[in-house]
Amino acid sequence: MDADLAVIGGGPVGSTLALLAARAGRSVTVLEKAGLPRDKACGEGLMPSGARVLASVGIDLEAEGFPPVAGVRYRLAGGASVRGDLASGLGRGVRRLRFDALLAERAAAAAGVRFLCGHAAEAVHVEPGGVRVETGGGTLRARAVVAADGLRSGTARQLGWARRPAGRARHALVGHLAADGRALGDEIVVTLLGEVEVYAAPSGRGEVLVAVLGPRGALRDPASSVAESYLAAVRRAHPDLAGAALIDRVRGAGPFFVRPRTVAADRVFLAGDAAGFLDPLTGDGIAAGLAQAAALASLLAPLDLADARQVDGAAARYRAWHARQWRRRRLVSSLALALSGSAALARRAMAGVGRRPQALQALLEVNDGSRGLGAVSPRDWAALAGF
Repeated sequence: MDADLAVIGGGPVGSTLALLAARAGRSVTVLEKAGLPRDKACGEGLMPSGARVLASVGIDLEAEGFPPVAGVRYRLAGGASVRGDLASGLGRGVRRLRFDALLAERAAAAAGVRFLCGHAAEAVHVEPGGVRVETGGGTLRARAVVAADGLRSGTARQLGWARRPAGRARHALVGHLAADGRALGDEIVVTLLGEVEVYAAPSGRGEVLVAVLGPRGALRDPASSVAESYLAAVRRAHPDLAGAALIDRVRGAGPFFVRPRTVAADRVFLAGDAAGFLDPLTGDGIAAGLAQAAALASLLAPLDLADARQVDGAAARYRAWHARQWRRRRLVSSLALALSGSAALARRAMAGVGRRPQALQALLEVNDGSRGLGAVSPRDWAALAGF
């Protein structure tokens, strides 16, 4: 075997998994098809649970200069708004250009990790006692594979696990604007504008991320360019950013709501967006992926990976754990989308949360994974429903 564990994808989830597995004494090879640093369309809001996973492998996001996020504010275009504090700790705004490169550098420097950029996994073959991964640079053999290769996972597709996006098709336009740190303060701000939502997060010194989310037809004015349509939505939600310059090009993403047929079988595990993607409106995606990395590292650490029965048992436990995580995330996502799709429901919910702010705080903790669904009391649910 060339490694105990092959990780396909060197983004935040793959790099963190490599760090966690190496700390448990595993030899890990990471295959990343792109060069680093690289950018991608992303909400760039890391919830507190994700920051805690990174702290466990010695990554201090405050010391690295990533801006703090202490709360999430939901508001209507007319000005009504409510804020929920992140009671379990600070989140961070994580500009992917810096964030991905930082985690990849830490993983590549860790004892027991071999990090290969420019190596795409072309095929995965499960064999007795291990897995063979074919790449453009040759063959890699490992006891198990974790594919953290994104929303359109090539591994899931090759294994027949991929499924078409479900639900109502939603997309995003994502860009970064030059703005000082006072533009958003320590908040992620979600503004509801009828057919679309505008999600804004601090992403670094002198810049903010803004994503416009909604059905494809609502994102683009046929008489305008993509960038002009995007900036028009940003100005509606944030008049204070009307003069802010675009730092980079506007990127598109979607459709969302993708879930594979399974997340683990036959020595192959999926993590991150490859294991399922809901909707970026809730902002929990990176933290959820890091939680998956931590769960997998913990499940695999004590095993004899040559023993198929032990690996099969870990796959079953991961499937069960992931199903619980998915149910929790889907409930919060469904609630957020229901409220964003109806101005009347949103106004009622904001009025209810205004009377009981702890209801939104509890829901944010559930969304983050810091607490279970039981953290939202009947009174909290009533407030979220506007009663």
